Amino acid sequence: MITIKVNENPQEFSSSLTLQELVEKLQIQTNGIAIAVNSSVVKKSDWSSKLLQNNDAILIITSTQGG
Repeated sequence: MITIKVNENPQEFSSSLTLQELVEKLQIQTNGIAIAVNSSVVKKSDWSSKLLQNNDAILIITSTQGG
């Protein structure tokens, strides 16, 4: 079991997974978002190769429109 914090909420998974797999498991809409792992932004093109580790902290930032 590994535990990953997603926007400060602990999530448990049975095995290691990539950032792309996390996005898919949590059914996160990918349009207009940025994701940081342990305070480092990961480019969308690198999500499938970024392997997450136990106790990683994921921050998902959604852009909003306004004025």
